[in-house]
Amino acid sequence: MESKPAISKKKKLFFSIVTTLLIFTIVLICYAGYVAFATAKIYQSIKTNQRGWKGNVHAADAELGFAPIPNSEGAHVFPIGPDIPMRYDKDGFRTPMVVGVSSRPKPLVLALGCSFTYGDAIHAEDAYPYLVGQFLNGTSKNAGVCSYGLSQMLILARKLVPIHKPDYLLVQYSPWLVERAQTPFTPSYFGKVPVPFFYEKDNSLGLYPPVFSTKTMALPVSRYRNSPASLMDALSFYWNVGLPLSLYDDFNMLKYAFLTKMGIVPSPAASQDKLTKYVYGEINDLAKKHGTKVVIVSLGDVSTPVVQADRSLFPPDALLVNTHDALLERLPVANFETYVGAYAHWRGLPPVMVDSHPNEDAHRIIADVVANKIRQSEKK
Repeated sequence: MESKPAISKKKKLFFSIVTTLLIFTIVLICYAGYVAFATAKIYQSIKTNQRGWKGNVHAADAELGFAPIPNSEGAHVFPIGPDIPMRYDKDGFRTPMVVGVSSRPKPLVLALGCSFTYGDAIHAEDAYPYLVGQFLNGTSKNAGVCSYGLSQMLILARKLVPIHKPDYLLVQYSPWLVERAQTPFTPSYFGKVPVPFFYEKDNSLGLYPPVFSTKTMALPVSRYRNSPASLMDALSFYWNVGLPLSLYDDFNMLKYAFLTKMGIVPSPAASQDKLTKYVYGEINDLAKKHGTKVVIVSLGDVSTPVVQADRSLFPPDALLVNTHDALLERLPVANFETYVGAYAHWRGLPPVMVDSHPNEDAHRIIADVVANKIRQSEKK
């Protein structure tokens, strides 16, 4: 019986190379399809004017994760009706599009928080930080930024309070602000946006910097908002936005997962109570050194009372204003329908809810409650 001739080493090498290339090609095709699917959702969102940003107004920041671009202008995009223009001043504060010189610089109100403080979906002059300044016959600086949490609020307090020395520091309290400080990533319309987060350090809390720099805000997304939808436009979006974003995020997420597994990147802090007490206490201590009164503005986003942290977790000499209860008290019945009917954003005929952030009426109530609380405290 004749034995089969042995396969030569050259043929083995050839087949190995071909097999490897074939597997690599299949993986590339599958990945390209995955990227195309993810990109199509982003493309569809911007072409139908779903909620988002227009203009280059934010950039990656090594400490904050991302931050406003000074002296930038853009707009909030809606699926129905006109965009809402927005502007950041030279210091990165949200400000009205037309800014006059204030004849009443004092008292100065500085506000820290997320989109609820920033005033998402409304004009800057309708947001509660601006209105509190007006109601107190003074002026205000709005340092609220959409998607920020307690980690960025503490960093900004350390930077801004010593410089501006405000008379009142409005510090938002909402349960989700604490939750955001316990995760390395913040909510975004698309892409990964790493942010600083708290971790356990020597029986205390430390701030860990963003695990990588976001690419989301460096991509030319706004360029495609008004371009006619077509196959060539979609392919251009895929090449200039979808593919580079996916490659960058996927690589860095793999790296992040590896560093976490190795224990190089720490786990986020677990105790919300400990985190709440630490951040608001440090902000209050910092404020007192500069003659600033802290006002904690409690805000919620649903038709039930805010799950209020124990009062002992907040500095005893800080004013705690539960403005969300004030909103609920003004409803005939506190349920989802009455809450969003009164305080969400509605557009079109028939009206459609386009955004659930507090509308102008809600912000005016919040500002009125905060200003009255401040006035009452000054009388004591």
